[in-house]
Amino acid sequence: MFKYLVMIISIIFVLSIILPFLTVFLNVDYHLLIEIAKSKEFITSVKITFSAAFIATLIAIFFGTPFAYFVARYNFPLKSFLEAIVDIPQTIPHTAAGIALLLTLGRASLIGKGASIFGISFVQTFWGIVAAMGFLSFSIYVSSVKDGFKKVDIRYEKVARSLGATPFKSFFYVALPLVKHEMITGSLLMWARGISEFGAVAILAYYPMTLSVLTYDKFQGYGLNQALALTALIFIISMIIFVIIRIVQNIWKYTESR
Repeated sequence: MFKYLVMIISIIFVLSIILPFLTVFLNVDYHLLIEIAKSKEFITSVKITFSAAFIATLIAIFFGTPFAYFVARYNFPLKSFLEAIVDIPQTIPHTAAGIALLLTLGRASLIGKGASIFGISFVQTFWGIVAAMGFLSFSIYVSSVKDGFKKVDIRYEKVARSLGATPFKSFFYVALPLVKHEMITGSLLMWARGISEFGAVAILAYYPMTLSVLTYDKFQGYGLNQALALTALIFIISMIIFVIIRIVQNIWKYTESR
């Protein structure tokens, strides 16, 4: 009895996810979908979205990996508070995050003025998109890598140091290779989360348009049909991305089990 109850609940849950997808694909104009998929506007938007999310992920890897190691390996005052601060972007409304970023990175701000010296602006530019995506998704990467470091026995690093390795060498040649799976998974999930960002990007850098902003813009300017075609294309892209992620994860599991 319990088995069938759980199965029914699971079916209802899965249907609640599948139905919106089915509704989109049953109502979309496929001629319009193909036309939009071939358009320069859509292709440019895909390039901007993917490249901005990729750069944001690279920045997170550079800064987030040492931070994740520091939090995982050391105890210090206010450690829990610091971890909570890093997780805050995941809990606040993204439009609120966009306003905060606009004030922090705007042309009149200290950072904005400093960046302008080097010819960098965050308002209505590609770098604003990178900043918004990074701010709202970097904690996904940090959490994944931090959990990886916590699983690694610190004795491996201590043995390396007892054999003459410096802390830097034990970090790069012992600790990092042992969390490569978490780093790759965290990077993929952060990148995937970044390409879906809308609220903060729309406020800080509406132009150049990402996929999510372009969909909203089409809906506002041209109505449901064009927005629906874009939505279907985004669903297809998202499904491909997550299928690839699952395949990579399954390959790792298979490799480790051998």
